[in-house]
Amino acid sequence: MGEQPLSVVIAALINKNKILLIQRVKGDYIGYLGLPGGKIEKNEHVSEAAIREIFEETNIKSEFKSHLGFVSEHLIEDGKVIQHFLLHICELSPKSVKTIENKEGKSGWFDMENLEEIKSQIIPSDFLMIEKVIKNKEKNYFNCIIERQGSNLILKKFE
Repeated sequence: MGEQPLSVVIAALINKNKILLIQRVKGDYIGYLGLPGGKIEKNEHVSEAAIREIFEETNIKSEFKSHLGFVSEHLIEDGKVIQHFLLHICELSPKSVKTIENKEGKSGWFDMENLEEIKSQIIPSDFLMIEKVIKNKEKNYFNCIIERQGSNLILKKFE
């Protein structure tokens, strides 16, 4: 693990009550569906990073709407923190809806009312970010701990 936590933007791109998710093919959550996003570059504002990451991962141009919340997420394995993510959850509106598959994975639009049916396929913290921060606007800050056991992710804390 690096010395510093990793500042990441998580983009909630919503169109007609559907949210864009991407099936990860690289990184810490391979095989899982998750919200698009990535590292905030040096000299880049959170809003700019959100727009750039959406475009890089899906080829969709979007407009920044708001910063919805913040999650401090520890990914642990064998009892040790292997990654610490500082996640900025941002809402964006799409200028188009057609996605492309690329090196990050395949993306698609999912009905926000039916996500419970595919919950086991979604990164556990991303599912709760959608439910608690994006849909229900419960609060805007959470501490999160996810434990990786083989290819399984176990949510230990999200409060």
